[in-house]
Amino acid sequence: MPHSPSPAPDINIAAHSAPRPALSGQAHAPFLTRLKAGAHLLEAGCGGGEDLHHFRELGFVVTAFDASLSQARAASRLCSQPVRVCRFEQMHNVLPFDGIWASASLPCLAEAELAPVLAHLAGLLRPQGPLYCSFPLLGGQQCHDQPLQDDVPARDEYPLRTRLDEAHLAALIAPLPLALQQCWHSDDGVQGRWLHALLIRDANPATINQYRGRRSRQGARRDSASR
Repeated sequence: MPHSPSPAPDINIAAHSAPRPALSGQAHAPFLTRLKAGAHLLEAGCGGGEDLHHFRELGFVVTAFDASLSQARAASRLCSQPVRVCRFEQMHNVLPFDGIWASASLPCLAEAELAPVLAHLAGLLRPQGPLYCSFPLLGGQQCHDQPLQDDVPARDEYPLRTRLDEAHLAALIAPLPLALQQCWHSDDGVQGRWLHALLIRDANPATINQYRGRRSRQGARRDSASR
């Protein structure tokens, strides 16, 4: 797939509450080069639908979801397609996706939730498929003195709860069926520095079941110890 320019920000799009570090990080090109024409993508946390709109214009089939009803409605209006309202772990599909785009959506989770959610997303992805994600950079300067916190106002639909750097990301995915293909930094001028990562799904489908088996055994041991 040839490189495609990143979508330009549109000041006329109403839904702007979701951060868009993929623009400043020029993240679309490395993701798109790993896809075939007409690939079926999953956008995990689509916000107001700007990236969804861009991928559809390039001829991709895109399934999208967002945990926010208002954002899902905005994305649906912008792109003239249904957008599911659900959390990461509630997303299921019969066939695996060719690629998963999760721009600035995973940082809305607590750090303890990231590994199970990434494992779930890996289970939705075809072997050797790309998964793009981004996080506020741990130790990166944040603009406008806006500290990350859990008790953000209700109007903020995208509280950024988790920061990562390369070392933390590598440790996070070490037990998962995902390999780090590429990572880089950018500055979005609002949240400060961002870490961008392109992950590749393990070619061996059995690794998903192995990870789930370990998680199940760990949960059983915790339940036994708590009795």
